[in-house]
Amino acid sequence: MGNEKVNWKRVLILAGAVIAFTIGSGFATGQEIIQYYTAYGMKSILVVLVFAIAFLYYNFNFAKAGAEQKFEKGNDVYKYFCGKYVGTFCDYYSTLFCYMSFFVMVGGAASTLSQEYGIAPWIGAVILTILAIITVVGGLNSLVDAIGIVGPIIVILCIAIGLITCVRDGGNISEGLEVIRTQSFAGMTDEPIKNAGANWLISGLSYAGFVLLWFASFTSALGAKNNKKDLNYGIIGGTLAVCIAIVLISFAQIANINTGLGDGKTFVWNADIPNLILATRIWKPFSAIFAIVVFAGIYTTAVPLLYNPVSRFAEEGTPRFKILTVVLGVVGLLVGLFLPFRVLVNVIYVLNGYVGAILILFMLWHNFKELKARKESK
Repeated sequence: MGNEKVNWKRVLILAGAVIAFTIGSGFATGQEIIQYYTAYGMKSILVVLVFAIAFLYYNFNFAKAGAEQKFEKGNDVYKYFCGKYVGTFCDYYSTLFCYMSFFVMVGGAASTLSQEYGIAPWIGAVILTILAIITVVGGLNSLVDAIGIVGPIIVILCIAIGLITCVRDGGNISEGLEVIRTQSFAGMTDEPIKNAGANWLISGLSYAGFVLLWFASFTSALGAKNNKKDLNYGIIGGTLAVCIAIVLISFAQIANINTGLGDGKTFVWNADIPNLILATRIWKPFSAIFAIVVFAGIYTTAVPLLYNPVSRFAEEGTPRFKILTVVLGVVGLLVGLFLPFRVLVNVIYVLNGYVGAILILFMLWHNFKELKARKESK
């Protein structure tokens, strides 16, 4: 295993898939960054560290388990780490959560095109749903290839927006930190900035936790079908790129926390799509281009989130698989249009993040027992 030759082209595709799966509607729009990072001011750096450590830990574990156990279904990884009963619960729960997260993607697509182009929200939602259904019907390999190419483009543009904004508005960061500390947000009536938890540690664990529920079956399936070194390097590269993007975008948002659209109501701190405000400040036509990029980011995450529940109940490539894809896609479309985007992110992500954080404890216990058994066998 140690002599495996690294295929760097495959590493880039796998890193791109990791990036693309992480950067969905919440991330690319900036809504996720606001709630999990920016809301904590300078302590957002600590949130990033907690997330990065947990993210690398469980993805390495999922990849290793997938490579060694060759699970019949990706979700079997829960029984491997948590046992029959807890694992079965986690299996069904994560399937439900992935599907609920698909609602968030639909809401993000609707809000993005509506905020930038002024079109009816249902248009963006319908376009996303159709693209997701077509891609999922193509199966796991087409899914990874599609999102693996789009992912790096999205993260590069996100990093560019964050970097340009930080260089230009870096002098406003201390002022933005003070606004967050004193809760003196422009246009605030009753509700202050939304945050994901009581403190930075809870936020970091929650963020890592909800992403875990996305990646468990996905990474274990990749582990069974890819060179171990290629996948591990891909996970490391993807994590590094995502964390750099998070830090830059978070500080760009802090520097512009009270920057608004001009309507006296919508500012970076309370906008559905805060990153579009940042893009507009860089260059007005750029926001129109970036809206498409955000939409692409939403698509790259929506696809595996729809794939997960469909593959749980139907074998890939069968007529049942295709029919279920269409049915779940349409239902997700209707729900995603009904609930407000900011509410979807705050309730669905945060609640399920705590469940994912508990699963990390089961993984730690599993690893401890493995290590103990290995020592006793020597």
